Amino acid sequence: MTLAQLGEQVGLSASYLSQVERGVIMPSLLRVADLARVLGVGVHTFFQEDVTPPTVVRRHQGQLLLQSRDVCVELLSPDFSQKEVEPFYLVCQPGAARDPMPRHQGEEFGFVLQGQLTVTVGEEVFLLHAGDSIHFQGAQHHAWRNEGEAECVVLWAISPPLPDAEGMWRAPDEAPEGKGGDGVQA
Repeated sequence: MTLAQLGEQVGLSASYLSQVERGVIMPSLLRVADLARVLGVGVHTFFQEDVTPPTVVRRHQGQLLLQSRDVCVELLSPDFSQKEVEPFYLVCQPGAARDPMPRHQGEEFGFVLQGQLTVTVGEEVFLLHAGDSIHFQGAQHHAWRNEGEAECVVLWAISPPLPDAEGMWRAPDEAPEGKGGDGVQA
């Protein structure tokens, strides 16, 4: 259907429709409803943003973000550029702890897949077992520790993503890869 044909059916000029199409002008909601009716689509069609195709990460194929003496962190959506949430797969050895974790605007969510994890949020302490989850605001003091005798496996998500995801999982006494303990290149 041409713009002229569409314009005839909704009572608008092809020139007007061309300006709408190019984002030069914004039609009223009534005009959008007329266009949707003639085109046989829902009004919501005109308000959807571009959709990013799904990202599939196969088992153990995520981006290894951190492999330290006590924690392995795998980023589960490394190629999703417009993401609003960043999911991680954590394997925490007995005794592993991060206290404190960086505070940030946004939210965190953790789901224990295996083992147990003690999570502190503010002044509250929660002992989570396999099948338990926790959801909290990232601006609060928060920390975690594997006090169990077996490794703990956790699905963790942060929204919005943080600029230094690797740094947030590193223990305070661990230097970034390739650097000495004082942060100077080795």
